[in-house]
Amino acid sequence: MAEVSVEELRGALGSPDDGELATLVSRLHPADLADLLEQLDEEDRVRVFRLLPAAVASETLTELPGDERGEILERVDPGQVREIFTQLAADDAADILGELDRSEAAQILEGMAPEDSREVAALLAYDEESAGGVMTPQVVAVRETAAAHEAIEEIRRQGQDVGEVMTVFVVDDERRLTGSLPLSRLIVAPEHARVADVMERDLVSVRPDTDQEEVARIIARYNLVVLPVTDAFGHLLGQVTVDDVIDILEAEATEDLFKIGGVDQAEEAHAGALQIVRSRLPWLAVTLLTSFGGAAVVAAFRGTIERLSVITIFMPVVAAMAGNSAIQSVTVTVRRLALAGAGAGGAWRHVRREVAGGVLIGFVIAGVLGAVAALWQGSLELGLVVAAAMWVSISLGVLWGALFPILLDRVGVDPAVASSVFLTTLTDMVSFLLVLGLAAALLRTLA
Repeated sequence: MAEVSVEELRGALGSPDDGELATLVSRLHPADLADLLEQLDEEDRVRVFRLLPAAVASETLTELPGDERGEILERVDPGQVREIFTQLAADDAADILGELDRSEAAQILEGMAPEDSREVAALLAYDEESAGGVMTPQVVAVRETAAAHEAIEEIRRQGQDVGEVMTVFVVDDERRLTGSLPLSRLIVAPEHARVADVMERDLVSVRPDTDQEEVARIIARYNLVVLPVTDAFGHLLGQVTVDDVIDILEAEATEDLFKIGGVDQAEEAHAGALQIVRSRLPWLAVTLLTSFGGAAVVAAFRGTIERLSVITIFMPVVAAMAGNSAIQSVTVTVRRLALAGAGAGGAWRHVRREVAGGVLIGFVIAGVLGAVAALWQGSLELGLVVAAAMWVSISLGVLWGALFPILLDRVGVDPAVASSVFLTTLTDMVSFLLVLGLAAALLRTLA
């Protein structure tokens, strides 16, 4: 596909004739066009979108952020909206409608073909972050009692509606999933061979209420291209494809990243100043309140600081290293939970590995900092105090960073929220307590 810069697109928008603009956007892949549209203001974005053929517009729409989708659908002609949703896959249509106001979504559903409307409405009933919410009901399925030549004809017929056929599922007379049918086996099978004789029965499936993270984990673990979704009685409802998994992983990674940073996921690139304040201020307020714990520790050791003021030089160093070590451990642990879950044996092995690594890292860093402190201040005792505080602080920070997400996951709390706010404050408090407490003990010894 040709490359077009946003400056070229703005230049074409400056012309009153839409012919040049239409020619320019026709050279773009829908994903590239969506990237360019995000850089335009709302008026220009809608103007470009109105020029797109329905097939291109539908693909472009799926690539845009949710707020921009809503802006466009509100302002384009209802007839174009109907054409766009006719081109969309049922799962994509459900995702987009789920982001709109109920009245607007209902109006679009009414304008769709009855069969398409029923499919999309059924998907909207599922949680958007579940297997049912991300699956497509369009599948190719043949009966296990069919002959090979009958199955081929059925695949041809159904494939016209499904598009790209990744997997052929096998069902019984009541549409219960019984297996899958590799096309390579079907092609070489005798034409009167029964599907039941050439199909594969070892098949992984999920229920529609399975969390999308678990869906992605299963597809990655078993190297699947598609994952069938069945109800409680085994009836085939739809499938989750590998391209859906890419979207799932991106969404989950984005969600975890926002949570680790203490930012509301609703805050995107186009958030206004007030939305940014509403998103970030609550977490910052919590951080401010919990930070008083560290301040209270420092206040409790005012006498020690007055007698050994040089110790304050090393307090932020110890706290920063402990906090960074904890966040590193949290990041690795949250990723492990996302990929493999919190199995008991594996979880505790992970904690032991993290702690062993943290103890060794802490020992090395403590040795370096202790030597620097001793040589700089000419006091071996001060060096030992700083080194001991650093070693214990890092070791505890790594332990908490590995342990907290696992414990939160066990009680059903998203482990990503454990991280930055409370853990950093905790490591600060403990680091200050260790540095000042050991310094007070040193002063008592020397007195």
